[in-house]
Amino acid sequence: MLFQKHKKEFLSYKGQRLRVYDKIEDMFADGIFSPTEVIIIWGKRRKGKSSLAGKFMSEFMRPDIARRDVETSRSICNKLNEAGYLIRPPNDHTVFCDTYFETKGFMRTRNSAYKFNGVGFGLPNDTHSTSLLCPCGRYFLDETQDLFDSHLGALPTFVTKAIELSGQYKLFLCFIAQRPKRLHIDIRDLSIFIEVVELRNVYNQYNSLLATYWICNIIYDNSTLETYLSNKDPNLIDKTVAFKYRGNIFDCYDSNYFIPMFVRGKENEGLTLEKTTRTQFSVEYFQEYFKNRVIDIPETFRGKKPKKEEKQKNKKEDEKNGNGEKTA
Repeated sequence: MLFQKHKKEFLSYKGQRLRVYDKIEDMFADGIFSPTEVIIIWGKRRKGKSSLAGKFMSEFMRPDIARRDVETSRSICNKLNEAGYLIRPPNDHTVFCDTYFETKGFMRTRNSAYKFNGVGFGLPNDTHSTSLLCPCGRYFLDETQDLFDSHLGALPTFVTKAIELSGQYKLFLCFIAQRPKRLHIDIRDLSIFIEVVELRNVYNQYNSLLATYWICNIIYDNSTLETYLSNKDPNLIDKTVAFKYRGNIFDCYDSNYFIPMFVRGKENEGLTLEKTTRTQFSVEYFQEYFKNRVIDIPETFRGKKPKKEEKQKNKKEDEKNGNGEKTA
C-alpha cells in the first residue's frame, strides 16, 4: 500500500515530543500537505529553507514516488495527445526547480531535477510567454518574493489562475521566501505555510554528516499567519513537526547558486578598498566624505529609471573617473 505508515520517530524540542517525518507518504497520510498542494517555506536567513525544499524534492524523486507521478503525468498527456497535442512527459520523475538539485545517497541512482525559469510560470496567454507546465509536475521556486512581489500591485490573471487550478493539473507548488508577506496575497490565500525554525545536523565520529532534521511550525491559514507574524503567539501554530533527511542533503543542492547575481556586469570592476579615516576639518575631506555618505537618495535606488539628464551626468562622471567605454 503506497501510503502505509512507517515506524514513528520523535524528537525533543523545547519540552515537546515532535513527530519526525522521513517519508513523504507519512506526510500525506497525516495531512501535513497533499500531493497537489501549494506550500510556502519561509524563515530567517540560513535556517535551512532551501535544504528543506531539497528534502521534499528528494522524496518526489524517489523511484517509487517518481514512478507513480510519471504514470499520472503520462495518463493526462495521453488524453491531451488524443485530442491533437504532442506532449511528451518525462520518463524518470516530474520535479522541476529554478536552482540546482541532484539526488544522491546509498542505493540511489544520481539524478537531477529539471530546469525551470519561474518567469515562465502561468497559464498560456496573449500578453506574456509562459512555459508549458508538466502534468503532475512538482515545481520548486526559490527567492520568490521578487517574482510574486506584493508591493508591485495585482498579479496577472494568468499566474493566479494557474495556482487556483493547479490541483486539477495535479501540480505540487513550493515557493521559498524569507518574508512570506512579500508574496502576493493571491498566493498566500491558497497556501500552507511551513516556517523553518531550527536545523540540526547529526554527525558520526569521523565528522561525516549522517542526517539533517528541520524543526518547523506549520500554519494552514493566511489570516492566522498574518496575526502570528505580528505577535508570534505560539497558540496560532497548527502543528510543530520535524522533517528528516538521511545522508548529506548539502551535497544535493548548490548553496553558491545565487552568487553570480552579486557580480552581474562587474567583470571589469574592482572593489573599493579605501580605509576609513577620522573627521578632518577641510574642504577636501568634506568633498570626499560625500562620496561615501549620500544625502539625496537617487531615484534609481528605488527602482525607477534614470532621467535623460541624469544619464548624461552619470556618463560624464564615468568618463571623468575612467570608467567610460573605450573606443578605438
